[in-house]
Amino acid sequence: MDQEVDSFSVTLNKKHFDAAIKIKEKMVKEGFEEPKLKVDTLGIYKKSFTFPQIANNDYAIEQFETLAIAEANLNNELGNTDTYEAFISQANSIAHNLTERYKEQWVDPKDDRE
Repeated sequence: MDQEVDSFSVTLNKKHFDAAIKIKEKMVKEGFEEPKLKVDTLGIYKKSFTFPQIANNDYAIEQFETLAIAEANLNNELGNTDTYEAFISQANSIAHNLTERYKEQWVDPKDDRE
């Protein structure tokens, strides 16, 4: 399950998200304590700068604050389609903004982004 969540955090591919949810549901159904899923795209994005200190620039911090809110909402409401869509939209938008602003200094972790 953690591997699927980690893969989703990087790729934003819904198949990984759905797989993690199914594993979580199966574990609960089998009587295990409900596991906590934690999407961490924010952490991935912060580590995607060629020079880590760039992540502390005001513009980057502003972008990360927006992503942190969307990510927290998703982590709190994993089954909510609207929350999922809002997170994906924010993550894609922020990736675009960071690419435009920092060019080669920020490497988009999702290599197939359109």
